[in-house]
Amino acid sequence: MIKQLFKAAFKPHITHMVAKVYIPTLFPLTFLICILALALDEFLGFKDGFIKEPFHLWMASFSFISGLFLWIWTYEQLTRLGEGSPSPTAGRTVKLVKTGIYAYSRNPSLFGKLLGFIAVGLALNSVSFCFILSPLLLTGSLIEKVLRQEPQLIEIFGEEYTTYQKEVPLFIPWKIFNRIK
Repeated sequence: MIKQLFKAAFKPHITHMVAKVYIPTLFPLTFLICILALALDEFLGFKDGFIKEPFHLWMASFSFISGLFLWIWTYEQLTRLGEGSPSPTAGRTVKLVKTGIYAYSRNPSLFGKLLGFIAVGLALNSVSFCFILSPLLLTGSLIEKVLRQEPQLIEIFGEEYTTYQKEVPLFIPWKIFNRIK
């Protein structure tokens, strides 16, 4: 199963997209955000962090591994079930994926990326990174999803997507919590 997951998630067009888009933009951007967060922590008096050493590194590791797994799983779902990729630069999906993890959230890859991003803040033990900059980034990403991506998906998939919007939350997988009760 793990082999199938990695095979589908790391098809050549996906790895090309990661190399072309994520590596040259997200890594330098994350580095700049780290510098800003540490400067903010110093300015706000949070330079000692908020989690005792070395527990913050364990939390960062858990957050990163969970986020990476979720990110790979969502990409696998889109490439295998959607017959495309999560990004128009690598060839948009042909079919709307509404099963698996996409039955619980319309943007599960964003949650995986957020966990990976927060892992950096936890590793730095930065209050500003985790509680100021990460929420701002998440808010911006969700606004972009609603204003740009959702209209494109309605245009591509029509009524099937509008029905899916009504049934599945944008980001937080509330259905999972309802099943636990």
